[in-house]
Amino acid sequence: MHVSAKPLVMKIYRAYLRSRLERYARDLQAIAEQRENDFHAERILHQAVVSVRSKLHSL
Repeated sequence: MHVSAKPLVMKIYRAYLRSRLERYARDLQAIAEQRENDFHAERILHQAVVSVRSKLHSL
């Protein structure tokens, strides 16, 4: 009786690829969230600059 290792190797390889795919998807999600946070921070900072500039010009 001869048992081939190919099915086992393919299962392990598929699991490995799924693991990498999930990791990459999580990393992309983290990057997207960071960009969103950066966008909000930039907007708040821009509003503060406009406000201070306006107060400075009104003096």
